[in-house]
Amino acid sequence: MQFPYAEVEIESTGAVHDESQRRAAVELVAASGATDVLVLCHGWNNDIPQARRLYQRLTDSLAAVRPAVPGAASRTLAVVGALWPSIRWSDEDEVAGGGAGVADGVTSLAEAIATRIEDPARATLLTALVPRLAASTEARREFLDTLRQQIPAVPVEPAPAGTAVDEDPPPRALLDGDPEEVFPAAGGPEFDAGLPEWSGGAAGMAPDGGAAGPVPEGGAAWLGLDFGGVLRQARGLLNVTTYYTMKDRAGRVGAGGVATLLAGLATATPTVRLHLAGHSFGARVLAAAAARHRGLHSCTLLQGAFSHHAFAANFNGRGDDGLFRPVLADRHLTGPMLITHTVNDRAVGLAYAAASRLARQAGAGLGDANDPYGGIGRNGALKTPEVAQPCVDLLEVGAGYRFQSGRVHNLKADRFVSSHGDVSGGEVAYALCCAIHSQ
Repeated sequence: MQFPYAEVEIESTGAVHDESQRRAAVELVAASGATDVLVLCHGWNNDIPQARRLYQRLTDSLAAVRPAVPGAASRTLAVVGALWPSIRWSDEDEVAGGGAGVADGVTSLAEAIATRIEDPARATLLTALVPRLAASTEARREFLDTLRQQIPAVPVEPAPAGTAVDEDPPPRALLDGDPEEVFPAAGGPEFDAGLPEWSGGAAGMAPDGGAAGPVPEGGAAWLGLDFGGVLRQARGLLNVTTYYTMKDRAGRVGAGGVATLLAGLATATPTVRLHLAGHSFGARVLAAAAARHRGLHSCTLLQGAFSHHAFAANFNGRGDDGLFRPVLADRHLTGPMLITHTVNDRAVGLAYAAASRLARQAGAGLGDANDPYGGIGRNGALKTPEVAQPCVDLLEVGAGYRFQSGRVHNLKADRFVSSHGDVSGGEVAYALCCAIHSQ
């Protein structure tokens, strides 16, 4: 690590795991004499070494590009890495949806269950059900009921109009729909409209909510009762339930441990500027922390795995604001917010595609700007008045950004970000460094 560096571990409940780590981080920043401190937060990495590698790559790139950033030479930077127990929710090979054989698919799904379902007894039950999914209605029902136990409770009472609300609740079908409709709606790793199992419909309903085509002989092709189709559907359900589990945990980690860390840094080193940079679910962690803490300078969200309406005003036409709207509306930032987004990030759309199908949304394209279930890492922040216009691309190192305080800069990253995890290159680091050193 080329900058003064400390780590703070945060538990799934949101509590700081070891108070001595938090104190050590605050003391390091104070002793370093840094003018700026950058808090980093990983996303789907499910172990500490993976998170550390991300932090190392990104900070190495930061060090390399700093000479090209105006004003950087006159300031010094310390880094604090937040570590939290996230769950791996989408793999690149899953997103590709390649042609693995059934045996490989069973093994892959069993491995995904073992990785993502933290309760051993629940994981064992789900794994035992996998071979029976194609042939047994009861197995599909039990599989879905078991996954539902992972989904955090959803508030029953609606929030008053004009307040910040959860803009991305689980679709009702996921919570209580008939398994024989929920399974096919979950689809699989990506939009499977061209696959054979999408040609007909259960109960006369196609995946987009319209009239179904004729059900083939036996009535089972729509349900994907070839084993490969069921595996895709089961994986889609695993992905979407994992998404909502992780979404809830990220909020607790951000509003709890990370917000506590920020408060400690602000109290002990009041002249030091605070900056946030998070990847994937880590971007949601930091959005939740920013909603609890005023006086941040910059916030950079790298391929965020949460709703593109999270910062929105009146996102649904009924007066409701996104959950993290207060970050902007209440001016928690003295500098800019950056959001990288790209169509190349297929992983961000993975769970959202399943959510859209379950909610029977029929936008122009699953996961795009017209889809209520769309990701900020795919489309940037939408329906957000603070978005700077015109939007710009992520630029090459040395180019001139004009970042504005309190504004959101949606940086289209198609040229330089090739996938969900490709967030540590020089161009990303340069934009981040420009935000850190902005006026």
